[in-house]
Amino acid sequence: MHKFIVKILRIILGFQQACHAKKQAKLGLDKNTLSFNNGSSKMHMNGHESMTLNSKFRDERREIDKQIRDIVKKNIKTPERLLEFIEQNGTKVHKVKFADKLLRFVGEEEGFILPRKGFEALCLNLALESKFSFKTKEMFVLRDLPINVYVMSHQFHKWFGFIMNLPGFDARAVELFREVCENNYRAPKNLKYSDIMSLKEALRRDIEAIDFVVNLSKENEKSQEALESIKNGAGAKI
Repeated sequence: MHKFIVKILRIILGFQQACHAKKQAKLGLDKNTLSFNNGSSKMHMNGHESMTLNSKFRDERREIDKQIRDIVKKNIKTPERLLEFIEQNGTKVHKVKFADKLLRFVGEEEGFILPRKGFEALCLNLALESKFSFKTKEMFVLRDLPINVYVMSHQFHKWFGFIMNLPGFDARAVELFREVCENNYRAPKNLKYSDIMSLKEALRRDIEAIDFVVNLSKENEKSQEALESIKNGAGAKI
């Protein structure tokens, strides 16, 4: 899964370069440099395909990673407390026996579920909260089983990024990312420039979460089965 996501990122970067070239020609800009700012990050592209995030965003990412690492390492032997932390910060946690079947039906996997709309949201609301609504907030949905700290850390990292309003978690980015994961993504040439940027940020957040749990596993007792499940995108179960 990790290699697949990196491959998609390279495709997106290639198409992004083409978009830059067209914009430069249209606006009469220097052909070697063009910047894009999405509010949280700033990318600078040049003729050598270089891309850097501005120093402010890099500093924010480092601080967020440090916060996540501190919280997870403090609870490395008591991962259930991570769920308590999540609920204390306003995100509902549902532990139900049929979680895997429900989530399979709505096209999700166990763990952190981003806000949904439509029929899938209605199914989640009816099954988990007995309410009629076509919208859900973010939530965790798990089977009532012991928690694997490495898989949980992967999901916790993504949740933390969401509540910190990092780019890549908006509705459009999530929709495009889901298409990529389901191998239903459209050819890059059919996407708008803003879609390309949104998808790239969503892919970045997923890679960061994967890298986080890989590094965490190296520092602690290893759980190769859980780690491989995450890296291979085999639907790791919590």
